[in-house]
Amino acid sequence: MADERKSRQSQCSGISDLRTVFGWQNFLQQRERALAASGAPLKFAGTADIGLEFLEPTAGTGDLSLLLARVQGDLRAADAFFTRADRPEFRREGPMLSFDSLTAVPGANSVARARLYESSQRDRAVLLLPYWNAARADGASFGRLMARCGVTCLQLSLPYHDERSTPGTGFARELACENLGLTIAANRQAVLDARACLDWLEQQGYRRIGILGVSIGASIASIVAAHDERVHAAAFVLMADDFAEAAWTGTATSHVRLALEQRFSREEVRAAWSIISPASFAARLSQRLDRLLIVSGEIDTVFLPEQTQAYVERLQRLGLAPTWIRYRCGHYTLALPFYAARCFLRVLAHFRACL
Repeated sequence: MADERKSRQSQCSGISDLRTVFGWQNFLQQRERALAASGAPLKFAGTADIGLEFLEPTAGTGDLSLLLARVQGDLRAADAFFTRADRPEFRREGPMLSFDSLTAVPGANSVARARLYESSQRDRAVLLLPYWNAARADGASFGRLMARCGVTCLQLSLPYHDERSTPGTGFARELACENLGLTIAANRQAVLDARACLDWLEQQGYRRIGILGVSIGASIASIVAAHDERVHAAAFVLMADDFAEAAWTGTATSHVRLALEQRFSREEVRAAWSIISPASFAARLSQRLDRLLIVSGEIDTVFLPEQTQAYVERLQRLGLAPTWIRYRCGHYTLALPFYAARCFLRVLAHFRACL
């Protein structure tokens, strides 16, 4: 009888545990949908366009074949494409750093800004590239914690974010939009801005430098890390293998896909955006770094889990075995304290070990 009671208690406990797990997963899924829906009303897309003029100002709008030829040429000369000819003049006011940025669209976006969280120890620094539509304040907790733990953090405002945003737009549409050339130009600008931040850190005497990218920031960070030898460690939080595939399949960019598919095929978009896809530079990255941290969410509907897996497997085939941490959350719910704290500790440990 006692054994039967223990067996029934064990079964009830197991059922209770399952209900707890399923209840938590239901909560996460509902929270994901709610957070995604909160930003959806701001997003819009116009008519799909080629946008060659954003890469070649004298070329006019051009046709798709000209854009694809330009992209193939840039892939062959990626070092030149992702390097600016001169170092900018830096201006610092308190914790804010600013410098002139190379942009295809004149205006507020032509001035890049970064927020410095300075540690008392001047040997290690990490460049933070935030997620799409992040406000500067969203990275404050991470920056302060990194500084308190002995690692200086420089947080770049990505193109078209914060003071750099296009008036009346409401979100940083240019980084992932229905205009193929504009999207390429905006992401190239982000890479150039990030490398300029590395220039400044180097000028300040930092030699042990890492880079952390989140979501689209991870995509940009992967290109920076692949091309800049000053990056000695990298961590990619919420990562996808291919820029076009992520935009085509992700819920955050469904408005972009709806516009693009009216004019272009999925394969054409993938070919156009190959110049800003992490997959294109995975071989270079694997040759440069010995270790890499990747963090993803198992119920991510923005960067689908199979997109992260494709990138990890690509790196593994190239000889780089990244540490891949998967949490049972989504793209937005990774910011919940339970997951954010664990993620921060893993990222901190990674940079301490690698820098």
